[in-house]
Order: sequence, then structure tokens, then C-alpha cells
Amino acid sequence: MDKEKEVDEVEPGPSPSWSVDRFGFIKAEQSNSPEGIVRSRSAHEHEREKRRIRKWRKMIGVGGSDWRHYVRRKPHVVKRRIRKGIPDCLGGLVWQLISGSRDLLLMNPGVYETLVIYETSSSELEIIRDISRTFPSHIFFQQRHGPGQRSLYNVLEAYSIYDRDVGYVQGMGFIAGLLLLYMSEEDAFWLIVALLKGAVHAPMEDLYQAGLPLVQQYLCQFENLVIEHMPKLGQNFQDEMINPSMYASQWFITVFLYSFPFHLTLRVWDVFLYEGIKVVFQVGLALLRFCHDDLVKLPFEKLLYSLRNFPEKATDLDTLLPLAFSFKVSNRLVELEKEYRKRSEGPNGSSSSKRLQPLKSKVMMRAHSHLS
Repeated sequence: MDKEKEVDEVEPGPSPSWSVDRFGFIKAEQSNSPEGIVRSRSAHEHEREKRRIRKWRKMIGVGGSDWRHYVRRKPHVVKRRIRKGIPDCLGGLVWQLISGSRDLLLMNPGVYETLVIYETSSSELEIIRDISRTFPSHIFFQQRHGPGQRSLYNVLEAYSIYDRDVGYVQGMGFIAGLLLLYMSEEDAFWLIVALLKGAVHAPMEDLYQAGLPLVQQYLCQFENLVIEHMPKLGQNFQDEMINPSMYASQWFITVFLYSFPFHLTLRVWDVFLYEGIKVVFQVGLALLRFCHDDLVKLPFEKLLYSLRNFPEKATDLDTLLPLAFSFKVSNRLVELEKEYRKRSEGPNGSSSSKRLQPLKSKVMMRAHSHLS
């Protein structure tokens, strides 16, 4: 981020009197939230965490060398362990392995460096404007033009050049910011590529295209699921003219990064990167189910406020995630997607064939164009 800017060069760091939770977020006073409580774990809990880390290290091998073999042999064990949470110290590596981004990095040496050093983004001013709004209470991103903000700028600029059709959209900052807390710039860049281009799961680039077409699809699917799983709540939503775009758009655009507790976000992202977007639907349904008895009674203004401000108890991991996983939505999501596309595309169809190109060929063409 060496280009000229009209802002001050240095922004004060955190005050020495402020405490920091285990994730690096600054808090002005002690909190009873899960982030604060974790700091006072018992010796027994610490030993249990060490055993858990040893299991994970054995599972993935040195640098991830045993990962594919273990996944093929024991997929159910991998799924169960991921749902219980990936150890923080291994999160960055495991995220790269389960997302397919490590393979993209190895296939495209030098591409990220080329994008950062030699290319210019038309989204530069938008990126600069939004950087200070991304995790402003985290110590890594506190200093203006400090290491965190420079890395965030580099990743966002590089992707906006790499995929000029998508460019830069505000919600990307939170995703890039999360990844940079657990991996290098280049690793974070390729993980974003893996997500948006569909290295493992369905491509997510239409979340950020003009008109947010994939967001519209997800919201329609979610609305149907609410009606099917919680008909009384669905009826109250209809009576009060509440639709998911009023409260759930950011759930899908940032995968709960925007306004939910970080400890919850991490666990959701563990599952999201391995199982795909269905976990966002599951967690969304679980939040509504947890607060169901209150939500069905509320009128419009109070209902909308509650949907945007869930109580702390609703985000308790030990309660929310088991409830989320109890919703079996995979098959129904496929059916709802087919119905949505049939209505949206009409008899001639209008979906972009570009999204269906194999990711590997698209990546290699992009790499060759920048390195030639």
C-alpha cells in the first residue's frame, strides 16, 4: 500500500490499559464472554487441548503430507473432528488443505507477487477506504498503514486484478482479514481464489457480482427452509413483511464474520471450508430456532431488531452448533436451487457458462497471462 494517500501515516495502537482476548481483539474491560473465559482454562483443559493438537498433527502429517490419505481412510473421523473445532495453532494449514488453496498455490508460483508488484487495481480507492473498517478492534489491523493493513490491502488489490469481473466488494475485506490472522498474504490470496472459483465446493464468485445473484438465491432458499422447519415463525415473518434480505444477507456474504462473536465465526468457518455453504443455512436456522418462542410474538420493529441482535446465549457454541447440525438440509438445498434457477432463467436459461469452466484451466490461463 505504497501509493499516495491523503490520510495520516500512523494511527495510535492500543492503549496499554486495554486487555486483549486470545484472538487479538481489544476490549476495554474484562468480559464474561467465551473469548474472555478461555484465558482462565484449568490445567486439565490445557492438557486436553494438548492431546487434541497431537491427534490433529498425527492426522495431517508434516506440512499436511498425510492429510489426503487420512481423509480417504477415515472421512467420518475428519468430519467429526472439524465440527469439534480445529486447533488455533493448526487452523491456517488445515484451512488451506480442506479448501484446495494449497494446490492452487503450488500450481501458480510467482503469480501473487506479480499481481502485487506489477499490476494496478481500478478498485484501489475503494479498498483504501474500507481497510480501516475491517476488524478495527483487532491489534493486527489497528495501525494505519501498519503491517496488517498493508497485507489486507495487498490481498484485496491482488484479487481485484486477478478477477476483474468480480473486482473488489466490501464484504471481501472481512474474509481476507480473517485469513490473514492465520496465514501469509499469498496463502490468504489463494484461499480466496479457491472459495470464489470453486476449488472444492460450488464457486462463490456470484456472491460479489453485480446484483449479488448468489445472495439472492441463498436468501430465497433460506426463506423456504424457515417456512418448512418453523411454519409459525415463517407465518409471522410474512405477516410482518420480514424477508431474509433484511437480516441475513451478511450471513452469506461474510459467512457470519460481520457481526457475530469471533469464537463462533471460527467454528463456523472450520465447518464451512470442509462442508460448504450449507453450514450457513444450518446456523441461521439454529439461531431462529433458539429464539423461536420470542420471535413468533414480536411485531415488525422489535422483530427486525431481534434478528439483527441475537442474545449472547444464542451464540453459545455448545448449544448452537449441535442444534445447527440437527438440521438436515443438503438434499433440500439442491432441490430449492433447481427450482430457483428454473424460475430465474426461464425457458432459454441465462446462467453464465463461465462459472462452469474447470477452475484449474482458469487459474493456469490467468497465471500464464501474468508471467508471460
